[in-house]
Amino acid sequence: MPISAESLRILPSEILQVRERIRGERLPLFVIQVNERNERIAKMWRVPGTSVRVSPEGDIFYPIWRERSRILKPELYAPCSDLPVGWTFERLLRSQRRPISEIVFHQVKKEGGGVDIAIRAMDHILEKFRNKGKELAQVSQIEAQIQRAIQVLQEKKAVPREEFERGFEILYRQTLELLEISGMSRAALALKKDIARLLEEASTGKDQLGRRNPTAMLKKLEAAARRVSFRRNEAEFIVTKFEAMKAGLIGLKEHDLRIISGLRHEMEVGLAAHQAFKFPERRITSQQKGILIGKIGTLIYQLEQVRIKPYKPAAKEAIERLKEAQKMVGEGDYQKAKEIFQQVLTLVSGVLDKPFNQN
Repeated sequence: MPISAESLRILPSEILQVRERIRGERLPLFVIQVNERNERIAKMWRVPGTSVRVSPEGDIFYPIWRERSRILKPELYAPCSDLPVGWTFERLLRSQRRPISEIVFHQVKKEGGGVDIAIRAMDHILEKFRNKGKELAQVSQIEAQIQRAIQVLQEKKAVPREEFERGFEILYRQTLELLEISGMSRAALALKKDIARLLEEASTGKDQLGRRNPTAMLKKLEAAARRVSFRRNEAEFIVTKFEAMKAGLIGLKEHDLRIISGLRHEMEVGLAAHQAFKFPERRITSQQKGILIGKIGTLIYQLEQVRIKPYKPAAKEAIERLKEAQKMVGEGDYQKAKEIFQQVLTLVSGVLDKPFNQN
């Protein structure tokens, strides 16, 4: 079965929701490669309200967006954006009507791939894009530069040609300086390269005879403005998505941590403190035994709800040991069950007491 936006549950519905909050309402064409890995990730549990996937082992996968200059083999990709009415995916790719962003799922592996590492990764990305981050600051500078260029063009008729030439020469030098400062002149992103090229062409603005052509320059500036608008919308889209993913991961961490912390409490002063385990020589009624078995079963059920590393591996191991303890209680071997509780306590304490750097 081929990958689809519906199977991945990330687009187009989420993009359309984000579009309503993004100025300009234009985003790149989002695509995803159809392969076994993406098929497998698409079937994983999804953190509610986000595009984050979590494997049965607790591994975290989150999407990143990589700009593509073009797609040479469209049959290997599926669209994740709504296509314009009357357009096919292949036709839209060929037309280069919109920039292209490929969705790639990144697996968190550093330092064991735990949730704190994933949250830290979200923070690094948000720092780059959010508020006055480097990316949006560059976009704002370039937008201002384009407006200055358009203003110079609009004032052309009111000033002598020599003055216009001088003014635009200054603008050209300012543009080159801006491109160098912002890194646009060395940019790897195809969209940024395109913006840099159009701005430089517009600022130079000379025809084959060496004369500046205001009409041609205005068209170049308008084209650059459209591409800058795409980049701003894409950056705002990324901020919206990563803020949601970070919030989802924080909520999931709190959920899993609460369950694991609750298990430690039960292994210290809760269930483990029952008189059956403190005084195994005393007689326990069948009703009391049934209650103990039920309480252990409740702990097992709660641990089955744990989703994410570093808590998931510990939860899976704790479940196996608690099932053995449950069996021991059923057989009346409370001393053995108590020993298993101590093993579980050591296991979960090792996870809870390990420091995780969230900076």
